Amino acid sequence: MKEFWLLQNSFLILGDKMYSAVELKELTVKPRINDITLNVLREYYEMFLCPFIYTYTVKSKNNQRTISVRFNSYNFCHLLGIESIAKPAVRLSELHNYRGEDGWNNIKDGIVDIRHLKQLNRRQFQNVKAKYVYFYLMPSLLESPLAVNYDKSKVMPPTRIDCEILFYSTYDNAVIHLGLEKVEREEYYIPRTFFVEKLGKEGDKDIYIDNQEEITVIKESKIIML
Repeated sequence: MKEFWLLQNSFLILGDKMYSAVELKELTVKPRINDITLNVLREYYEMFLCPFIYTYTVKSKNNQRTISVRFNSYNFCHLLGIESIAKPAVRLSELHNYRGEDGWNNIKDGIVDIRHLKQLNRRQFQNVKAKYVYFYLMPSLLESPLAVNYDKSKVMPPTRIDCEILFYSTYDNAVIHLGLEKVEREEYYIPRTFFVEKLGKEGDKDIYIDNQEEITVIKESKIIML
């Protein structure tokens, strides 16, 4: 029988060694879902995204402006679809454990993990699993994104996915997307949605990009928040 044990730096070993956050950053191919833990993804987000402010020049047909993008712990669960997994399976009064700061802390404390999410709602976990295995690519996406001014009314079939600007890039016959929304009464953007669209064959169109207004995005700086 294989031995289980949990190391202090939050990666699990089950026969073969699982990736740490630092090792995940160095990957050149996507990991298997069994090679990562939810807390490693949280650590990865905390180490390689949350500390930084990204600044971009955004050019459209009739406009040019500068935007800043920041990441925070509050949005982590939403980006990985954790609340959507738990919502059909837990009481409304318990849903806070799977979103926002409570969700973040429960992942950090080992209360919410991939095994737990599968037990809650295996079907919905399968629907969002691609987010987990492609999540390591988000820093690369932020370095040189393609982008559109996103209008969900142009997406067919209709979608609930909404944002103002949609960053995207293609990897391994899949398109990863990061949707950005400006924070009300602030001068910066935060990630509102992260999702992956698999392309079945060459020539397939990404319905979230097709018919949208293409814009040019140039990264100007990446600085540590004080």
